[in-house]
Amino acid sequence: MNTENSAALYSRAVEVMPGGNSRTAVYSAPYPVYIRSGSGARVTDADGVERLDFLNNSTTLIHGHAHPEMVAAITGAVGRGTSFGMPTPVEVEYAEALSARNETFEHVRFTSSGTEAVMMAVQAARAYTKRPKIAKIAGAYHGAYDAVAVNNDGSGSLISHAVTGNPEGVVANTVVIPFNDAEGAVKILREHAEDLACVLIDPVPWRIGLLPADKAYLDALRAFCDESGALLISDEVGSYRVGYHGAMHLLGSEADLTVLGKVIGGGMPIGAVAGRRGFMSVFDPSKGAPALPHSGSYNANPVSMTSGVVSLRLLTEEAMERIGAFGEQVREALRATIDAVGLDWEVNGLGSLFRVIATSAPEGYPSPAAAMKRLHRELLDEGIHLGDSGLGCISTPMEEADITAFATAFDTSLRRVLAEARA
Repeated sequence: MNTENSAALYSRAVEVMPGGNSRTAVYSAPYPVYIRSGSGARVTDADGVERLDFLNNSTTLIHGHAHPEMVAAITGAVGRGTSFGMPTPVEVEYAEALSARNETFEHVRFTSSGTEAVMMAVQAARAYTKRPKIAKIAGAYHGAYDAVAVNNDGSGSLISHAVTGNPEGVVANTVVIPFNDAEGAVKILREHAEDLACVLIDPVPWRIGLLPADKAYLDALRAFCDESGALLISDEVGSYRVGYHGAMHLLGSEADLTVLGKVIGGGMPIGAVAGRRGFMSVFDPSKGAPALPHSGSYNANPVSMTSGVVSLRLLTEEAMERIGAFGEQVREALRATIDAVGLDWEVNGLGSLFRVIATSAPEGYPSPAAAMKRLHRELLDEGIHLGDSGLGCISTPMEEADITAFATAFDTSLRRVLAEARA
């Protein structure tokens, strides 16, 4: 694989950025591949190598790269002004489009990122209930906000740990519950019921394996919140793309507040909190000082709003069904290869999301993660971009031939990974 220009760019990057990047997730040893451009389902790197993109900026670009309608709409929006200190008509249009997708999205509040949207949803629950504690699933990831960064390493352990520097008081106010264990989760929640502002979940949590939440589990959490007065918050920044109305709707439940991001912005910075009017009223400044003041210079900026409007318009039920079917084809093909080579690895996911889980280290590798990272590099050689954690997704520009190409490349790459280790 020719990566001469990427190597040169990385040598410059480490001189001006810690580790050479501004996103931990994009680092790859010995250096990452740098991307010059993208079009449709493909990206071209700094050395001119083209690859099928099955990561799409961590599942964000559901319509792939540089979709012509989106490029035209965004270019037009930039020409009219990138941001203002006043609202714009497209903000109203976009809020209407989002509200129409799910009956629980009665009111919408925009932010500039998924992390910020999670933060505001948690603060909204605290403002509404006047309670200090939150609960989250062990190992689940919800962004960089202190309160949700507790126990986010993907291990699923109930031991409450946090990123370095998180104050003890923050950790003490975050309750950790097991995933898909209704009885165990409710038992822990009841111990803190009077102090809990919310239960925060991702119904299809990627960091702990991309397995969907059981209906019985969701029903138990919904019942607990109804009894206790805590709000149920569904973080669907990543998982909203699994169904036209969102992940919770697809799984047969509903949240009080839903956090959105990624695909709803069409590739532009975006985040949103959506929910019932009563819960969202904490943001309302029209009757005096709101319970939860919330501003941001780039919230609801017309470029992101315009991009979002077009992204949702293109994301029809038919389009969702099509990429969801491709997602199932991918999962089946990858499982077939894994079975054929005799590994016990798993392939999980729902709709257009999938993730290869290295559950054991093949002979010759020190850890499952090491084997997965090697597979990531081999796939790059075969013209495929997949996350080095095994995370991947389908975008709407993809065709049947792209799915076949990925399946073939995965088979070749995995067999090479195993052969190299045994040599």
